[in-house]
Amino acid sequence: MARIKDVALLAGVNRSTVSRIINGEGKFRADTKRKVEQAMAELNYRPSAIARSLATASSNMVGLLVTYYTGGFFGEMMDQVQSELDCHGKFLITAQGHHSAEGEREAIQRFFDLRCDGYILHSRHLSDEELRELAKQPTPFVLLDRLVKGLEDRCITFDHTLAAQLAVNHLIAQGHRKIACISGALNRETSRQRFQGYKNALAAAGLPFDPSLTGEGDYGRESGYQAAQKLLQQHEDMEALFSCSEEMMSGALQFFHQHKIAVPEQLSVTSFDSVDLCASFYPTVTAVHFPISDMARTAVEVLHHLLNKQETDIERHFLPQLLSRQSVLPR
Repeated sequence: MARIKDVALLAGVNRSTVSRIINGEGKFRADTKRKVEQAMAELNYRPSAIARSLATASSNMVGLLVTYYTGGFFGEMMDQVQSELDCHGKFLITAQGHHSAEGEREAIQRFFDLRCDGYILHSRHLSDEELRELAKQPTPFVLLDRLVKGLEDRCITFDHTLAAQLAVNHLIAQGHRKIACISGALNRETSRQRFQGYKNALAAAGLPFDPSLTGEGDYGRESGYQAAQKLLQQHEDMEALFSCSEEMMSGALQFFHQHKIAVPEQLSVTSFDSVDLCASFYPTVTAVHFPISDMARTAVEVLHHLLNKQETDIERHFLPQLLSRQSVLPR
């Protein structure tokens, strides 16, 4: 295995020159850098990550806090963060928050113990005040899909309320009046925002809000199945359904198929969608797109600027887009 002194010997420079070029320190003539890079390639030399960390006082690692690892949403988030970090030569360390503030604290402490350069936090349980206190520490972080007052420059956000309104407005515009909703767990802020968007759309159209036309799920497929079953038992004449997640919509569609309820001929449906799952259903489902891929990439870019103490005008707030497909018919 080649060592740094072998590269220096082949390139005709001293070892400190090779080390500084590898670590991006100082300025060198173009032909000197070329000789070192050619020698590294010829010898198949790969710098030690540990050695580089010690030399630069940087671990080149970024911590990503997620709620859990399962599901397309979090898989897409991790994939996009990793891809963007690859462009900056950094490694990804992930940890689950285990649905609790204590779990999120433990994950962040693990990132700190590993000397991560910065964090990307999809935090759902730490309080705003605790996050503001964390921001006083030297390690920078970015909040993904959360807005905290005083930390706006670190927040990558999405208008969940407007997105839900768009999805329900589309059903109303097609003549539907008895519209049900499957929400996420209402102890989560983003779930409450989506549910509020549903209610806002009804109010704007002069339609009454009926709590019995709503079912609370957990963003999982099974909860969507059970909510659809409950709603149809109570309201056989419901005309349309809005689901606050694509996974819950998949469960609802399974129930409808098993009970021979034709979509959209008998029941129109719309949904949230973050990983284009709604485009793979039959029929394809009209949905508001939650751009988690773009948001994850933006989070890395904002963190990169924070790490380098650079100002940036990168857009941090994302707006929804309604994708009309085959799941809605006029009433």
